[in-house]
Amino acid sequence: MVKFDTMNTLLKAGLFLSLTAILSACNKQDDESAVNTPLDPSLDYFPSDSGITRYYQVDSVYWDEFFSIRDTVSYSLKEVHAGTFIDNQGRLAQRIERFKADSSGNWIIYKVWSSYRDKLRAEKVEDNIRLVKLVFPCSTGVNWNGNAYNILGARAFEYQSVGVPGSMNSLSFSETVRVIQDDEPANLLNDYYAEERYARSVGMYYRIISDLGFSFLTGDTISGSIYTEKLTSYSP
Repeated sequence: MVKFDTMNTLLKAGLFLSLTAILSACNKQDDESAVNTPLDPSLDYFPSDSGITRYYQVDSVYWDEFFSIRDTVSYSLKEVHAGTFIDNQGRLAQRIERFKADSSGNWIIYKVWSSYRDKLRAEKVEDNIRLVKLVFPCSTGVNWNGNAYNILGARAFEYQSVGVPGSMNSLSFSETVRVIQDDEPANLLNDYYAEERYARSVGMYYRIISDLGFSFLTGDTISGSIYTEKLTSYSP
């Protein structure tokens, strides 16, 4: 009886050691697979490294024919990835500092935004509004709700093109994505259009937001605004 109990104990111990070895090997394979699995190259359209600096030419046109107002503002803008912090969801996010150049050419900080990127999406908080800028992997025709994480109404974002060459000013890019942000059909009274373009390893190189109002009688533009940001240079 004692011999039987001893053999039983040895069998249990052997089985335990075998299972442990198998689980250990599986975990090791999973760890190696996770390390060796390449990241989606689409992530490069939204670089998140600290130190990235982009320079834009900003042009903003606003008019209201009823009050005889027509105003155009142009200035240089610098956007800097100024390090990381833990956001209110416990995630590692990027601090984005935006500067305007004054009349003497000095850079004056005027806004602080933030961004976050994981394997599924890229988010940016602009003026306290969180927007889903990109989703991964990038694919033509894929659409999503850009306002999924704010209190505003649903807003359809869609990839119009992916992986095509692009250019802006004197800059050329081998691979870009174009995101249409709620291209609502124009009607007799107004037309809203927004778009952003991103280049691999560079980030956003073009943005336009157009919101126009028309005369019901003549069809002429009588109110609204057009805002553009166009990349002029950048440093990694």
